[in-house]
Amino acid sequence: MNLFKYTAFILISLISVYAPYVAYLNHSPNTVIENIDIEIGESISQVAFELSDHNFLDKLFLRYFIFSNKIDSFKAGEYSINNKSMKEIFVDFSSGNTVTHKLVIKEGTNIYELNEVINQSQLNNDCIMLSCIQSDFGYLEGILYPDTYFYKKGMKASSILNLSYNRLKSSLDEMHSSYLKNNNLNNSEILILASIVEKEAGNDQEKDLIAGVFLNRLNLNMRLQADPTIIYGLLPNFDGDIKKSDILDKNNKYNTYMINGLPPSPIAVSSLSSIKSVYEGVPSDYLFFVADSKTSHYFSKTYKEHLNKIKELGLDK
Repeated sequence: MNLFKYTAFILISLISVYAPYVAYLNHSPNTVIENIDIEIGESISQVAFELSDHNFLDKLFLRYFIFSNKIDSFKAGEYSINNKSMKEIFVDFSSGNTVTHKLVIKEGTNIYELNEVINQSQLNNDCIMLSCIQSDFGYLEGILYPDTYFYKKGMKASSILNLSYNRLKSSLDEMHSSYLKNNNLNNSEILILASIVEKEAGNDQEKDLIAGVFLNRLNLNMRLQADPTIIYGLLPNFDGDIKKSDILDKNNKYNTYMINGLPPSPIAVSSLSSIKSVYEGVPSDYLFFVADSKTSHYFSKTYKEHLNKIKELGLDK
């Protein structure tokens, strides 16, 4: 009888403790923070204390969970604790399931914008204004492959940026073996012109036509007269308005209304479609274009036709 009472007492005790133990593992931390950093060498107790003010039972439950799951340490890194139970959090800590961040290098992004994006990210910016890249092109602007890159907090930006640069070079090599090149531009020049196409085009479908206009102008020794190049030459202090004085500015080396040929570097990251449009150089007779909507242009073969379209659109006023 005494043995029965003792056994019953043990069972009741275990059951009475088990329910709070399960509740402890299934509850979420009482904190407004969404992410937590575990530093190298930080103990399990220190980390647990950051999540909540553990009482005696909580500490006991934590120790039992650690023991029963054979966890000897938490791995350093940044972890998401938002909407997760204590059990899920501790499993993440022990397995090293850290937060993954994204760096998006968008086509049309210039070096100033990209540097700001990196500064606002969780990356260690050890590549200010792409200074870490040993460029084969003679410039640092527009030398990256646009894509989404994944990283962990504190990772060096240089590792992503050099990867992106090498991907762009590989893409140019693939293009060289896959497409017929219809112009005499080298890769550096192709990237420069592609960036102008990128900033001018309202949609992907008209990129071939825009590239054709600029290639025709280069062949005829006509100036490119592209507004986006003026803007780039005014960065990082461009106020959003191209003035007549900006168009006539001979000191702006990116002002294609004043300089002959291509500017000294790209003006942005180019999409592969823009690069391909320049590389292939689809022939056309167009020499002019003007925006006839927010996403498209009207193309003309003669200056007279171009002026008539400008007048029709009411852009001559």
